[in-house]
Amino acid sequence: MSIEIKGVIIGEGKPKVCVPIVESHDEAILNKLKEFNELEVDMIELRIDFYENIHQEDALRNLFLNIAALQIQKPVILTIRTAAEGGEVEIDPKDYFNVYKLAVEANAFDIYDVELALGTNMAIELRTLIHDAGKYMLMSSHNFDRTPEVDSLMQKFRSMDSLEADILKVAVMPEDYQDLLNLLSFTVQAKHEYAQKPIVTMSMSSIGLTSRLVGEQFGSAITFASVGKASAPGQIDYQELNQMLDIIHKNIQEA
Repeated sequence: MSIEIKGVIIGEGKPKVCVPIVESHDEAILNKLKEFNELEVDMIELRIDFYENIHQEDALRNLFLNIAALQIQKPVILTIRTAAEGGEVEIDPKDYFNVYKLAVEANAFDIYDVELALGTNMAIELRTLIHDAGKYMLMSSHNFDRTPEVDSLMQKFRSMDSLEADILKVAVMPEDYQDLLNLLSFTVQAKHEYAQKPIVTMSMSSIGLTSRLVGEQFGSAITFASVGKASAPGQIDYQELNQMLDIIHKNIQEA
């Protein structure tokens, strides 16, 4: 089953190309949002863990209100990537919740990335906050050290699904091409088991690059690309990624 946000259908056809913003101050964030809104990309992710004032409530509220005023025409994901999962900030779960509460109150975002590692109670609180506002929860798990076994990855998706996440995401680090194959095998299985929800999977670094290209065949609904600064190892420039996805899609349609 797909999700439609601002005319973008997530979980159908080509993987949707999402570009991250990894700026640290207000002006740069707002300028990037305006710039990315004009690019040939499907979605935008704001990595708020890069923001210099993430622990300052007034600054966050002001930023989120300014973002809402931009009326971005593409779906925008708000993400706090914690240091434990490869991000830029160490943050208390209560502060994590408060950041998202301010964002929801400002009506600035469409999708909220919630890390599975926060635990069941916090995930339920965040789910209630997000769903009550009519927005979507993407639950994620990132492993920058290795690629867990397929059964372990499937258990993460089961946990996310039980917490009523709207989109399920895992990102892993491969040591070799067998790890990449394992991730792709998991993706096929997960797409079958969770056909009612969009899933997102990726194998990072240059070894895992293929996983960013083959979502249409294997089942991953979103692929992340770079515009200048990358937010994760192995991200491809969005223009090059668009070209490759178009070629793959065209040949699938003609087959």
